[in-house]
Amino acid sequence: MRLILIRHGQTASNVAQALDTGAPGAPLDETGIAQAQALVERLGAEGQDVNAVYSSTLLRARMTAGPLAQARGLEVAEHAGLTEISAGELEMRSDRDAQLAYRDVFFRWLSGDLSARVPGGEDARTALDRFDAVIEGARNAGTGKLVVVSHAAMLVTWLASRSANFDSKLLAPVPLANTGVVTLENATGSSWRLRSWQGQRLE
Repeated sequence: MRLILIRHGQTASNVAQALDTGAPGAPLDETGIAQAQALVERLGAEGQDVNAVYSSTLLRARMTAGPLAQARGLEVAEHAGLTEISAGELEMRSDRDAQLAYRDVFFRWLSGDLSARVPGGEDARTALDRFDAVIEGARNAGTGKLVVVSHAAMLVTWLASRSANFDSKLLAPVPLANTGVVTLENATGSSWRLRSWQGQRLE
């Protein structure tokens, strides 16, 4: 099975650095809409034989997935399991203290502390379980190549936990950008392996 993981396009909340994790969430702004449309050409041959396009239920993810699904003659399948990891009591805050608090918990997730959470938020273990359930459902359905449009913290936390060759150094100097694309593959009984990170081919 092959996975193409994509972060949603830009929103006003991204520009304001607001912790926007709840439903329905901000829509794509003009830049985000253009980014979503450009994905069709950017994926090129990699996106030609996609079997399914999944997105989180949040509006920005659905809007990002739409043009690609339409170009491939597919319907976007929405899954709540692909939503962002909740910011809890920090929801929609954009101040420095809130940003640092969420970032601190995020890096604890990457270091393996999956029980960490912000006040009122979701721990990574719960988030990973719901994300895994969606991917396993696709595998059981016989999906050979799947596009998943989700969110930065969710995707990077999943990659850090589930990919055998993920390296946190990939996050510097540029973390997972809006409409950043990551590809992976998995053989039965083996772990996921990164094949590309935002255009960078990996061994």
